[in-house]
Amino acid sequence: MNNKMLKLAIVAVAVTAAAACDKNDSNSVTGSTDYTSVSLSADPTSFNLHVHIVPQKIDTAESGDIDTVVAHAEPVDSIAFTPVATIEPQDVPIANGIANMTFASEVASVNSSSYVQGDTTGTGTLTITYTDVNHGFATTTLDLPVTVTLVP
Repeated sequence: MNNKMLKLAIVAVAVTAAAACDKNDSNSVTGSTDYTSVSLSADPTSFNLHVHIVPQKIDTAESGDIDTVVAHAEPVDSIAFTPVATIEPQDVPIANGIANMTFASEVASVNSSSYVQGDTTGTGTLTITYTDVNHGFATTTLDLPVTVTLVP
C-alpha cells in the first residue's frame, strides 16, 4: 500500500511540475492559446541617445608592460522601455512575453537593466523579434528608430 501511495505522489508531483512549465505566450486572462497572431508595441516608440569617445590610453605604470586601450564609444545615457507582445484578436498582453523576445541594433543595445543604450554614433533601428512558440515558432518584428549622437 505504501508503495502505491509513493508512486501516486510521484505522479502528482510530475503533473504539477509539468503544469508549472507553461510557455510564455498563453492568454494571461483565460490560459488559452486560441489566438491568430501576436502584435508588438513599445513605449517609447523611438530613442535619442548619446555616447562620448574615450580616447586611446597607453599605460605602463602598474605592470611595466605596455597596456593599450583603444579609443571607443561609451554610453552616456540610457532609456527605459517597455516592449509588449499582445495576443490578437483578443487584445490581451502576454504575461512574461519579453522572455520570447530578442533585440538587435547596429547602433544601440539593450543592457542588463533592460534599458536601451547607445553603442556607437549613427542612426538605425532597434528590431524587436517575438517568437511565437505555440504557432510553429512564427516571428513578429517591430522596428523602432534609434539616433545616437556624440556628446560635445
